[in-house]
Amino acid sequence: MAWFRLRFQLAESLAPAAEALLEDLGAVAVTLMDAGDTPILEPDPGATPRWQQCRVEALFSLPADFEAIRHRVIAAGFQPDDLQADFLEDDDWLNRWRQYAVEYCFADRLWIAPKDAPLPEGAQERFVLRLDPGLAFGSGSHPTTRLCMEWLAQELPEPNGSQELRLLDFGCGSGVLALAALMLGATDVIAIDHDPQALLATADNAAYNALADSRLRIGDADILTGEAPFDVIVANILAAPLIELAPRIVGLLRPGGRLVLSGILEDQAAAVAAAYPELAFQASALQADDQGGHWARLVARKPDR
Repeated sequence: MAWFRLRFQLAESLAPAAEALLEDLGAVAVTLMDAGDTPILEPDPGATPRWQQCRVEALFSLPADFEAIRHRVIAAGFQPDDLQADFLEDDDWLNRWRQYAVEYCFADRLWIAPKDAPLPEGAQERFVLRLDPGLAFGSGSHPTTRLCMEWLAQELPEPNGSQELRLLDFGCGSGVLALAALMLGATDVIAIDHDPQALLATADNAAYNALADSRLRIGDADILTGEAPFDVIVANILAAPLIELAPRIVGLLRPGGRLVLSGILEDQAAAVAAAYPELAFQASALQADDQGGHWARLVARKPDR
């Protein structure tokens, strides 16, 4: 199957009208991309920001009256000089998604692997977290996720049936850190996020990995009301919310508990650490990723009373 593809550039303020027009014309997909070099790294919670200049790509299934579609778009005034139209051959989109699949071992102990992959050589099934290939934040491929996974695999004790460990995944995304903690022996895990889609993804991944049991609770921040402090908190989000939420995060950590922060750039680490004056950061608290980027992880301990 082939597709008719229409591409053009426009100002951010015109994006909603363009999307509405293209959908009215029968587009099966409308994608907005950055038309310049203006990455959006830290949107506000719940916000859906767009770039100042957007590149729009719309796909129409065939047969489509592409001359009429072009005419309508031009008549609407959406950058007619930049209008490009062509045909796009169908592709094996499932295998395209596979480029995001991760098969990786952390601390010689914990594996991440695609759902349909065979058991990695030398791995124990109970320490293999299986995820769908997909977005970087949920697959384990992003450097900040790997930094947190490596810490969990190194620091969480082997399950022994008697030692209890309560862990909070603050901003859980796909739930990868919460589920890894359960596999590694945490006995009580809460995964929270302000995005309902993240909570659904966490629940789905928990069910697939047979971890949707009484040890795991999933919800928004309201679920923390009345909760006892945690032994470990992992927060792989962004610098701005880590700074803003510092008092609340510290209040959720028990004396002697450990805090793992990531989702921050190396040059943001000092400002983030300064927002937690009550905590004792490790002497080598800053751990940069090993994938050629500039992401960092901070680890701190709350002093005992």
